[in-house]
Amino acid sequence: MTLDGVSVPERPGEIRACLVVRDEVLRLPSTLDCHRHLGVDRFLIIDNGSGDGTVDFLTAQPDVHLFQTTESFAAANDGLHWGNAVRDAYCDGHWTLSLDADEQLVFPGIETVDLKSLCRFLDGQGADCVLAMLLDMYNAGDVTEAVHDPARPLIETCRWFDPGPYRLLRGGPFPGARIYGGPRDRLIDFKPFQNGSPLLTKVPLVRWRRGMRYLLSTHQMTAARLFPMLGVLLHFKFLSDFRQRVETAVEGAWHGGAERDFLAYHAHLQANVALRLHFDGSVRFENSRQLVDLGVMLTHPALEAFIASETASGHLSG
Repeated sequence: MTLDGVSVPERPGEIRACLVVRDEVLRLPSTLDCHRHLGVDRFLIIDNGSGDGTVDFLTAQPDVHLFQTTESFAAANDGLHWGNAVRDAYCDGHWTLSLDADEQLVFPGIETVDLKSLCRFLDGQGADCVLAMLLDMYNAGDVTEAVHDPARPLIETCRWFDPGPYRLLRGGPFPGARIYGGPRDRLIDFKPFQNGSPLLTKVPLVRWRRGMRYLLSTHQMTAARLFPMLGVLLHFKFLSDFRQRVETAVEGAWHGGAERDFLAYHAHLQANVALRLHFDGSVRFENSRQLVDLGVMLTHPALEAFIASETASGHLSG
């Protein structure tokens, strides 16, 4: 992939987002709107050969800078080589969200404190990054019934999640924490394909410095100063197109590190007529305080004090 031909102005203080996408026109409108509302100023998006209208949609967005490549996603370490190059070129010194098209960031106090305020707080704490957990979102019926209107928020289509149990293991590469659990762990047998269920821990928000590197998707990266809180990434994988996307990924073998996950999904779908993630223990998403109260998201006294001060002073998000 070459960065030639894409002009990105340097504007200090901007919050930027970097995504690698392929055939994501169903999810991108909601994901871009969600993060625009939070305070992202500019999106740097690498498209890897989409054929579903994604490129036309992105080209029409005034805050999107589009990079295109038809090179192998797997050979690029599941797109990490492309993303790291774009972040080095255009995100040095910027707070940067690195996301998949089906991920939307939530953090404590998000209803009253926007992303710019959060990043200002993190600067004051001397932090470089924030940890988040993938929270798989799903509908109340079979996954085929999760028919999404791209003009609407994804949370309206998939509003349910597992409140637990989630397992935290410490150690290993930065961030030195690994979280497992949720509906995929509850329903799908990953053992024939890998040692355990998908890793849920990610480091999506980083004040990027040239030379930093994500090493395993955004699950692992080179060491940085982590603030002791836990956000979530609402994960909208389970829409009505899930079966077709699994078939396409397996037949095309275009995933590298995530190939074993897709093989497990494929085996489960082959053995089961339906895929219903909702169960008696499912919880309907309401707000960030609910996630904190459930222990799905973790706050910090300094952050709570900051949120209270911002609320009292009237510095509320839009």
